[in-house]
Amino acid sequence: MPERAVVAVIRLDFRLPYSGSLKDKRSVVRSFKEKARSRFSVCVVESGKQDLADEASLTLASVSCNGEEARKVLKAAVEFLEDNYPVQVTAVIEEVF
Repeated sequence: MPERAVVAVIRLDFRLPYSGSLKDKRSVVRSFKEKARSRFSVCVVESGKQDLADEASLTLASVSCNGEEARKVLKAAVEFLEDNYPVQVTAVIEEVF
């Protein structure tokens, strides 16, 4: 019997205080999405606040055989966002299924 797969999901809200337009915001979001996918092998979607120039909501997901490993990968992706982009994280909601 195959092992049980675990899906960890993080919903992330953040501010982009230096974003003056939707174009600025989308540039940051697009860059992070691409880098997170390639570095951490996570699924990333913009899940809200799409029409606000200075706020964004992303949902990240990771699949693993181990829930702790999936959570660890997502937390590393969030840390990467905070360390490499001009953002202020305002909310993080984490779930494991």
